[in-house]
Amino acid sequence: MRLQLIRPICALALLLSLLSPAAIASGCAIPRGEAVPEADRPLFEAEVHPILARDCAFTACHGSSDRFFRVYALGRLRKSDALELYDPLTPDELEESYSRARSLLVGVPRDNPDACLLLAKPLSPAAGGTAHLGVDAWGKDVFASVDDPRYRTLRRWVTLAMEAQ
Repeated sequence: MRLQLIRPICALALLLSLLSPAAIASGCAIPRGEAVPEADRPLFEAEVHPILARDCAFTACHGSSDRFFRVYALGRLRKSDALELYDPLTPDELEESYSRARSLLVGVPRDNPDACLLLAKPLSPAAGGTAHLGVDAWGKDVFASVDDPRYRTLRRWVTLAMEAQ
């Protein structure tokens, strides 16, 4: 399993640190105030965000304002009630989706992009992913294998960000 390189308590602490600043004090080796890695913004807008909008932005999933990792998308979650569902995304909505996706890169080892929750959570455990409640109507994970072209796009974005550190 790809996440074996990260101690389970550190993976949990990373997830909690995204939700609560106090969780960083859990003893994991993730430094307080670690910078969020830069990530290719044009690639995010052109290729990554459309995948997240299609596969993750359902109102019961990451298209909910109750989620830390939320994705704004046409016909789904909008940041303002003044916006119609199919109005073009605002720069602010795209920026927040980008920033929240980038935040999932914090603490990911440069040499192990597969440890990123953006890759591990939606990937089937049989393919090396980790537990994720986000299954489709047929009970399948978002990505059945690392060969899925959408998964490979997300991985390329994560890998480029890790290489740029």
